[in-house]
Amino acid sequence: MRAFKASDIHPYSWWILGLCFAISAAATTHILALLAIIAVVIAITIIARETAPWSKSLAFYLVTALLVVAIRVIFRIIFNFDSGLNVAFALPALNISLGDLGSVELFGRVSWDALSGALRDGLKMAAIILSVGLANTLANPRRLLKNTPGALYEIASAWVIAINMAPQLIESAKRVRKARLLRGRSRKHNLLSSLIIPVLEDTIERSLALAASMSARGFGRQGELNPRQHFFSRLLSVVGVLCLAIGSYLLLTMSSLWIPLTTMGFGVFSVLITTRIASLRQVRTRFQPDVWTVRDFIICTVGSAIATLSLGGLI
Repeated sequence: MRAFKASDIHPYSWWILGLCFAISAAATTHILALLAIIAVVIAITIIARETAPWSKSLAFYLVTALLVVAIRVIFRIIFNFDSGLNVAFALPALNISLGDLGSVELFGRVSWDALSGALRDGLKMAAIILSVGLANTLANPRRLLKNTPGALYEIASAWVIAINMAPQLIESAKRVRKARLLRGRSRKHNLLSSLIIPVLEDTIERSLALAASMSARGFGRQGELNPRQHFFSRLLSVVGVLCLAIGSYLLLTMSSLWIPLTTMGFGVFSVLITTRIASLRQVRTRFQPDVWTVRDFIICTVGSAIATLSLGGLI
């Protein structure tokens, strides 16, 4: 039986799942629930990731998440404004006078409530970072760009290059470091000339190769829209923006939900139609387009259910 791989799933499904986990982490206030989200995200990433440059950045996101938690706890200990009675430990207080602005007291008595609050905030940020890392690690950026609507192709290109920069830099740094060790270069050698400059040079070479590849494939070639398509595209874009703005205002002022949600739904529909019409300008030939499978719908449904339960306060 063939093992489960990230390439078996549509790249949009991974991003939807990652964003749903991020929304769930932002809405959750319980430490155990945040730990469960982090554990599930790490487990899915480890099980589904493949051998690819963009799939080797899990360690980077883990280290970043741990640093965020540690910095959040340390800052709460240093800038301790909690006067709780349940004291965890006491540090020597440092009082700094600011003249007319008053004084600031650092360290001092640290309560369990302050520590749990700092840990909860740090875990929340860590869960969001790892959720985005899940999508960035498992979603193939090339497939993501291939399935982008033509009207958003330039924006998607810049976005894909931006989110793929960290994995590419990590891969370049590993390759340069291995070459240094094979050449017998000492670890104490100048870091600028032996590591940073080769990594930047490798990044520039990859960018030039990408630009040449895009130019050879006719990137940026555009077709023409007839006057009727231009008119409907501009009209629907204005209608969509107005409906979204009016629906957002009604959502904040009305007790009933169906009128604001209907208005916003019509705005989203108008924006989708506008995107579809504007995509006709992009003359592209798509080889073997990715199709949505049952597993994609299951992943999106599970992610949406988790985010909805978290927003409802059930998780």
